[in-house]
Amino acid sequence: MSVGFDDYDDDYYSRRPSWREIDRRKDQSLHRRLKEKREKESAPKAIQQSEWLKEKYLKEVEKLFAGKKGQPGYEKALKKLQNAYGTPRFNKVARDFVKEYGLPEEWNLLLLFLEAKESQLVSEALEVLIKLYPERSPLEKQGFQAKVRTLSLVSDSEAIKQKAKKILEEISS
Repeated sequence: MSVGFDDYDDDYYSRRPSWREIDRRKDQSLHRRLKEKREKESAPKAIQQSEWLKEKYLKEVEKLFAGKKGQPGYEKALKKLQNAYGTPRFNKVARDFVKEYGLPEEWNLLLLFLEAKESQLVSEALEVLIKLYPERSPLEKQGFQAKVRTLSLVSDSEAIKQKAKKILEEISS
């Protein structure tokens, strides 16, 4: 009984795994599965952290370009203005707000200034509001028209009454 070369080769190759099998075994290893699991779990955290950093960065940039309006004191002054609305101290708070930060750019805040007793504040607010008027929704336009109509009837200042009537003519045509 002699072992031939062919017998040895067949036996050798039948015991030796193919490269495909070797790769498959590597893919199924516990080490590989744990590594993949850790990568899947850490990816969302990294994405969330990068999103958080991006938002924080954008807020800081907005504050930088906003000037005084980006300062923490602006938010306090804004709340103070909104809380003073409808009270006797509203005029003083509105005057102080405009002196410190200028007129706000927000539509709803500008509408508050139409209730001020100082004709200077009301006039400036009307000028800004009429510039923003074309971009507003129909409901906001209707509310603005009602406010201006009220000003044209009950304002203590003749200048404000005339300005309100002029604005009503402009937006009605």
